[in-house]
Amino acid sequence: MEAIPRTLDTLPVELLYEIYLFSLSESFPQTNRRIHAVFCAAPSGIHAEYILGRHLAAQALTRSKTPIVTRALRFPLCSESVLDALLRHPSFPSLGEPGRPTLPRRLFRTLEKNRRSQDWRSRHAPLPFLEYLYTHPSIPAPDIDSHDGYPLAHAVRVGHRPLIDFLLAHGADPGRNGGLAVKLAIQRRDLQLLRVLVEPDASAGVGNRGKRRRVPDRVVLGSAHLRVAVQAQAAEVCNWLMREKGCVPDMKTFGFLRK
Repeated sequence: MEAIPRTLDTLPVELLYEIYLFSLSESFPQTNRRIHAVFCAAPSGIHAEYILGRHLAAQALTRSKTPIVTRALRFPLCSESVLDALLRHPSFPSLGEPGRPTLPRRLFRTLEKNRRSQDWRSRHAPLPFLEYLYTHPSIPAPDIDSHDGYPLAHAVRVGHRPLIDFLLAHGADPGRNGGLAVKLAIQRRDLQLLRVLVEPDASAGVGNRGKRRRVPDRVVLGSAHLRVAVQAQAAEVCNWLMREKGCVPDMKTFGFLRK
């Protein structure tokens, strides 16, 4: 009987998993359509084992002290089920480095591609996954201002209000990165969004006896913000900045007004 030649396409799924975990190659699942389909349907535990292997390899090679949750979140395959499987792994407790995980940029880069006009809902990514992260009992709350306020700035750029509300509720600082989130809201000519970013929730100004107390703004607004509003031709925002926030135009702003 003629022997059947063995190729990757004819190998059992279990052996493909072994190759995947031994090689730790991110390119292996892209070898062909069949193998890609195999790994798309792979159990969460296989992906968790792969992420763990990549983490250990990076530690051994570069002596990196990146927390395992931070590294895991960088992988697009890191879903809720994969992260749960990773947390249950026998080796995980000995790998739990101190410090808050960092939110990866990849979670927010897709916002531009999935932009919807005034149609964002709480079910839209990455909000469900963030809610999972911030309510998980075994995961320290990630740094909400990761990468110098990258999450909030991107949420403002596309007008994802449910995500903006979530980030602010968890302590996101609109003043990070030179107040980029605030400037983006001004450029959108969105006064309502700007007020959400600048002014804390009204309930924060109510004391124990029901008396209102003055709560400072999250960001101190000035002539630079007024200049951005003038450049964006946001008349309503300009009026609010001058009348409500006392912003005074500087010489550069007058220069834009003359043009």
